[in-house]
This record gives sequence, structure tokens and C-alpha cells, in this order.
Amino acid sequence: MSGLSELFQFLHAPNPDARELALANLAGHTPKTAASRNIFVPSGGTPVWKDLQAGKGTGVSESERAKVEMLEDLKTLCRDQAMIAHDAFSSLVNLSDSILVAKHLVDEEFLAFLVSFTATHTATLSSLAAMLLSNITFHPSLTPLLSNLTIPIISIPATSSSTDSTGNSDSSSNKIPPPPYYFPLSRSGSSTIHPGYRSEMEAEGTTVPRVEAVRALVQAFEDGSSEGVAKAVEGAKRKGTVHFLASVFANISMVPSTRPLLLLPFPAFPTPITPETISPEDEPLLTKIVVYTEHPDTIRRGGALGCIKNAAMDRASHPFLLATEADRVQHPTDPKRKIKGVDVLPWVLSPLMGPEEIDIEEGDALPETLQFLGPDKVRERDPVLRMMCVEILLLLATSFTGRASLRERGTYTVIKLANEAEKDDKIQDQMIRLVGLLKRDEGQDTQKDVVEGLVRVNGQNGADGEEEEGDSDLEIEVI
Repeated sequence: MSGLSELFQFLHAPNPDARELALANLAGHTPKTAASRNIFVPSGGTPVWKDLQAGKGTGVSESERAKVEMLEDLKTLCRDQAMIAHDAFSSLVNLSDSILVAKHLVDEEFLAFLVSFTATHTATLSSLAAMLLSNITFHPSLTPLLSNLTIPIISIPATSSSTDSTGNSDSSSNKIPPPPYYFPLSRSGSSTIHPGYRSEMEAEGTTVPRVEAVRALVQAFEDGSSEGVAKAVEGAKRKGTVHFLASVFANISMVPSTRPLLLLPFPAFPTPITPETISPEDEPLLTKIVVYTEHPDTIRRGGALGCIKNAAMDRASHPFLLATEADRVQHPTDPKRKIKGVDVLPWVLSPLMGPEEIDIEEGDALPETLQFLGPDKVRERDPVLRMMCVEILLLLATSFTGRASLRERGTYTVIKLANEAEKDDKIQDQMIRLVGLLKRDEGQDTQKDVVEGLVRVNGQNGADGEEEEGDSDLEIEVI
């Protein structure tokens, strides 16, 4: 072990070959199952690098100090040439499952780089960076650091986006033009600078605007599903599918203090939020995430469903989650403002639907997008994700507002057919429980179990009454 730790000093060597060789020999010892992994993990009481530099490390041993310095070197190497950066990102992904390491990775400088690098369209290693963000946000105490972060963004004029730094125009017909913005903190040896960027855009005295980090990540997540990205087709919208950002968003939705960020409306990216840019058509970030509940990638599907499930745990969020295109909900901090909801129901029901033909009368009650799916429709194959869909419906059924919406929009029909096709006994049990909630008679007490906030476009409330706690048998413990 002592021999391995002696390689730490070469991680900041001037010679790139020395850095690459040292890191290549260390990276294989970073996985959780590696016998010598402990040489990388500082103890709980070891100060972060900034505090050590400020002289707050009195009594810290040389070996502990070396571990912290090694982590700083790995963070720096993430900006190095591609081969070195790949091993640096991989090592940090392996190590960051431990909070003892993750807490050393969340200084604002590195976190801003990590988000900028993940969001930039030319970063070939962006998917690894997304995995690192997923591990960091898995620790609830660190999640708010990302949700509160903003990063610099430079607007690129349309005339500059189509030319490179020498002024040459790219007239390739099959190449998607770069986005009209650039994240300056994304600079690294494994990504290229935006072709429309000019150094005067960051000249001294110039104010560079900033954008919410999570908004930038949601845009990257959306672009990562574009045509050609998964197969690394030349000219695709970006490099890297960044599927693991789905886990980042699920982690954000897990923490009560950061969850509302996904439900608040934002203008189209990267438009800043000002009184002039606010529009009734602004959509919550969650709207861009829920559409992936049937994406081919399991991580995307699971993350999208995880976001919905976590949001559904908060009964006050039910109006946002159930609002259709014809509905508006009250803004949580400005009740006079009516905003768009998310309408998650089609995205939760569809994974549970198969090729069965549905009676016309029953089908008319379903959301429009689910009424004519055809004989080729395939149910979600992963039982864990099917169970998540049922659990989401159970959570929405904990209020009369939710139960009424599920009844009105054909949920019983979907569950009845899904139950007939289901082979997993545990999922069947939860489906039967859901049917019991939907089919039971509502008494005066349960009809008062309303979550207020849903507002029809014509101005009528979706349900009346004061919010009360539901029946004890409706309380669900989600593991």
C-alpha cells in the first residue's frame, strides 16, 4: 500500500506521461471492492483542501494530508488530456460513493467545472462527469450545493455560431449547428471551445451572465437523447448521452428542500428569469424529464420515474403532477400567478400498458396519447420499474384529489389489464391495493381529503374543501 501512495506525488508532475502512468496504476485500486482502496479515502475529521491551505489542519497527519492533496490532483486531472481525464473521472466516480470523499469534491470551483463540462456539447467524457454528479448528489447533505449553484454562460450570436475561430464557415448540410451559448468553465483538454467564442467575450470589465446549474443539466439531458448521440454520429447535437443525469434529478427530487426546483416554471433555456421573460407558457423542469419513462435506456427510465415518485411523496405537489394541458396550478410563492403543471399520468400509465385492445368507451377516458397505442405496445420489462409505476399511483391516491383524477382518466382500466398480465406477486398485491382505493365508496371524511391548488383554465377549482390528513389506511411507507 505504501508503494501505491508513493505514486500520488506524480499526479501533479509537469510531464504528462508521468501523470498518465501514475494514474493508470492507481485507478484500478479505486473500486469499492479493491483491497487497497482505503489509501484514497480521508478520515471523517480531515479538513478539505481549502481549510488545510488556510492553516486549519493542525494535527492532521502527513498521510491524511496526502490523501486530500491526491483528491485535489484528481480534480485537476479531470481537465487534462482525454486519456488522463478519463482515468481521473473514473477514479472519482469509484471513490465518490463514500461521503468521506464526496465532501472533498463539492467546492464551488470544481462543481461549477463539473456542471459546465457535463452541459457542454463537445465534451466526450460528459457521461462520466454525469456519473460523478450522480454519486455526489446521492448524499443528501451535498445535494443543495448543486441545486443552489449558478454557472457562467456566454451568449454566442447566431452569425458566430456557424463559423470557427478563424472565421471559416461550416457549410456541412448534415451537421447540427452548435448551441447559441458556451460555458466558459468547461474548458479542458478533452473538449473543444465553441467555434463562435471570441476572447473579447470575457474581456476585463465584461459581465458574464450566469444560469442555474440544474437548468443547464436538464438541457444537456434533453439534448443527450437526440438522434445520433448514442451512436456518436458525426454532427450529432452533442457528445455523450449523459443518461446518469436522470439519477441526479431523482436525487434532487428526493430532498424536500431541493425538490421544488423541479416543479417551478422556467422560460426556454437559456433565457434568464426576469419580470419581462415570465410567461404563462413557462414549464416546470420536471416536464422535460418525465417524457423518458419509456426511453430505451434503463437509467433514464428509472430516473424519470424516480423523480415522479419522489415528487408524489409530497401531497402538496399533487396538483402540479396531475394538471392537464387544460389546467393551471397556483404558483407556490405567488398564489395570484397561475402556471402549468406536469401531467405525469400518461407517462406513468404507459409503461404498464401492453398490446391488449381496450373497449372504445373505456379507452375514451384515457389520456389522448394512450388511446391508440396499437398491437406493438410493450409493457415495461423491468419489474422494479413496473413496481415504481404502481407505487406512484398509490401515492397519488392518498388524497381525494388524486383518486378523483385517477378515476376520471382511466387508471382502473390500465391496472386491470396490467394485473392480468403481471407475473410478479408483489406487484400484483400493490395493484389490488390500488384498485381497492379507486373502487371504494368515498365518505364525507375522505372527500374532504383535498389538496388545493388545481385551477381550471375557465377559473373553476378542481375540488373544494379544506385539506386534511387522509385515512390511516391510505398512508404508504415507501422503502
